Amino acid sequence: MLPVVLSAALAADSARSIRQIDFKNYAYAWDQPGYGVPSTWHWIKARARTSVTLLDGIHNFSFDGDPPYGVPSLELLSITYGDLDGDGREEAVVDLLYSTGGTANWHYLYVYAIDHGAPRLLARLESGSRADGGLLRIAIQNRKLSLDFADERKRVADCCSDGFIRVAYGWREHRFVEIGPREYGVLQIPIH
Repeated sequence: MLPVVLSAALAADSARSIRQIDFKNYAYAWDQPGYGVPSTWHWIKARARTSVTLLDGIHNFSFDGDPPYGVPSLELLSITYGDLDGDGREEAVVDLLYSTGGTANWHYLYVYAIDHGAPRLLARLESGSRADGGLLRIAIQNRKLSLDFADERKRVADCCSDGFIRVAYGWREHRFVEIGPREYGVLQIPIH
């Protein structure tokens, strides 16, 4: 497995565009989630003390003797590209889904810029789980990061909500800040 990680690191050293980074085979800043399930989204301010490496888009947090199912995992779901800081170069918003091995799951967003041929982590976000502020949609438009979260007030069950909350973030003074009013809406196709 080591050659995959080394090749990803070598490719990162010479990248001219963030699109050249192999985020499916990449080491992400990581701290194991605390006990409990998150009930809302927030930007993670603390620096991670460790990292976790995805291989072919997934990492299983299994231990010797654990069955291959029912263990926590981290999986790359999507990458959204766009210029967030106005420098004319794209940034990448990497969406990783953390599954507990049971029914609870939530997202981690990693926002990267390219800096001297290597990816530089700008920010990390942890979403709530499923109907409690779970991440539904990611978009980048007009230098804004637009995120849709499940509206807990329109919860149908633990898994689902019939509504969303749209929050726009702008990159200001080396961090993301909420800009403009939040938008509330009804999901066109109910998730449940």
